[in-house]
Amino acid sequence: MSTHGDAPPAGPPDPLEVGARVAELLATGRRASTYKIAVLTALVQHCLEHPAAPGAALRVPIEDLAERVVELYWPQVRPFARAGVLRQNEQDGRSLPDAVRELRTAAEAAGLSTPAQLRAADPARSAHARREIARTLAQQPLFALQRTGTTAPGTPFLYDDTWLRRKVTVAELDAHDWSIELRPGIAAALVRVAGLLQPVLQQWWVDDVRRMNATELDDPGLHGFLFGADRTDLTPVRRPLADLQRGRCFYCGERLREAVHVDHVLPWSRVAVDGLVNLVAADARCNLAKSATLPAVEHVERALQRDDLDALAGPLRWPLERERVTGAAASLYGTSPAGTPLWRAPGVFDLLRPGDGARFAA
Repeated sequence: MSTHGDAPPAGPPDPLEVGARVAELLATGRRASTYKIAVLTALVQHCLEHPAAPGAALRVPIEDLAERVVELYWPQVRPFARAGVLRQNEQDGRSLPDAVRELRTAAEAAGLSTPAQLRAADPARSAHARREIARTLAQQPLFALQRTGTTAPGTPFLYDDTWLRRKVTVAELDAHDWSIELRPGIAAALVRVAGLLQPVLQQWWVDDVRRMNATELDDPGLHGFLFGADRTDLTPVRRPLADLQRGRCFYCGERLREAVHVDHVLPWSRVAVDGLVNLVAADARCNLAKSATLPAVEHVERALQRDDLDALAGPLRWPLERERVTGAAASLYGTSPAGTPLWRAPGVFDLLRPGDGARFAA
C-alpha cells in the first residue's frame, strides 16, 4: 500500500527522451572511429528483431552485436571509387574493419558473398572472429558509449556498464555471459524511435568517414555505398526467386519481364535483413512504387509462409532468416500507429489496424 510521500512508481521511459539522450551521447562526445555508431546501430537492429514489452528489460548477447557489426562493415571494406578502402578509425593499428576485411577476403576465396554464407560454410573461422570482435566491442564502444556528454558517470541509462572496461578480461565476460542487459523499457523505446534514429546515425557515420579520410568524399554515392540496399549482391537469388514464383511478380501477380527486381519485403531502410524470407522477385513498377513503405500485412504473411524457400537455401548457400524477419515484422507493425499507410499495390494503400502487429507475434 502506498503511503503519503512515496514516489510514484516509475513507468516505462519516454521513447523520444531515450532517442534524444542517445543522440546527445554521440553528438557531444568525441568520435575517433565509427565503432560507437556501428554498435548502436547493431543494438537498435537487435531490438527491432527481438520485440520486448514496454517495461521489460532485454538481454543482448554481445556476440549477436558482433555479427551485426560484421554485416554493417562487410560492404564498407570494398574500395570506394578512386578513394580506395575507406579509413574508419583515426588511430593506426588493426581495426574492426580490418578484421571484417579478412573475413570477406576468405569468403570471396571460397566463392561466398555474404557473412551468413561464410558462417554456414566455415563456422569455426566465423565463431573465432565473432568472439574476438565481441571482446573488442566490450572493451571499446560498449564501455565508452555512455561515458560522454552530460550523462552522469555511474548512472548509465541504456545498460549497466560498470563491469566493462578497456581491458575487460574473458573471465569477466564469462561471468556476465558475454551479454549486456538493456534497462527496463529501453528496448521498446529504441524500437519506437528506430525510424527517426537510424537515418541520423547513418548521416553521422557518413560525416565521420568523410572527416577521417584525407581524400575528398563529396561523392553523392557515398551514402549509398555505405548503407544502400544494393550494397549486397542479390544477383544469385534473382532468377531462382523468379522461377519459384513461376515468372510472376510477388505483389501484383503479373508476368515478370526482362527487368526483374529483387525486393526486400520489409524495407532495407527499416531493418537490414537479406535472408531469403525477406526477398521476393518483383517487377520494376511494384518495386519502385513500394520503395521504403511498409507493405500490407498480407504481403508479409505470404512471404513468411513460403515453405518452398528451403529448396533454394541449400544450393544457393543463402540463409532463410525466418525468425529475424518475423521478429522485425512484429516490432514494425506493433509499434506503428493505427492508420499508418501500408503499401498494397501502386497507388493502393491499406491502413494499419490496431492489433496487426500481434499477427506476427511468436
